[in-house]
Amino acid sequence: MDKRFIKYHPETNTYIVRRKAFFEESVRIDGNMIIGSGANFWKDLEVTGSLELGKASLVKGSVKAGDALISTRCEIRGNVDVGHNLTMLDNVEVAGHAICGNQMSIRPGCKVSFAKAEKALELVGKVDIKEIESGTKLIVRSDM
Repeated sequence: MDKRFIKYHPETNTYIVRRKAFFEESVRIDGNMIIGSGANFWKDLEVTGSLELGKASLVKGSVKAGDALISTRCEIRGNVDVGHNLTMLDNVEVAGHAICGNQMSIRPGCKVSFAKAEKALELVGKVDIKEIESGTKLIVRSDM
């Protein structure tokens, strides 16, 4: 992992990645991570705690996290696996599946191949989801 793009905040166990950073190898963090806009991960991204992926970021592999907030216009070419809550803001594209262990919220313009949430899946506005796990509690809201 390239340390020149990352700063560490020990009191909160949070790694902060500067905007437009890039990582050629898979990144695995034991803690929380806040990522600036336009970051590129050429392989997988794994965070044991909370993940905030900055807007217009690209992950060519898969994403794993305890909790995740994926900002607007992000692209994930693999899967998204989250232990607790997952929020996808406007125009996020996930080529693979998005699975979370609690609640998932998907905002307008998002594209996901497969979605599964253990407790509830909230769809806001017009979203493109190819398949939803049967038995998933679905909440549909108009774009506010």
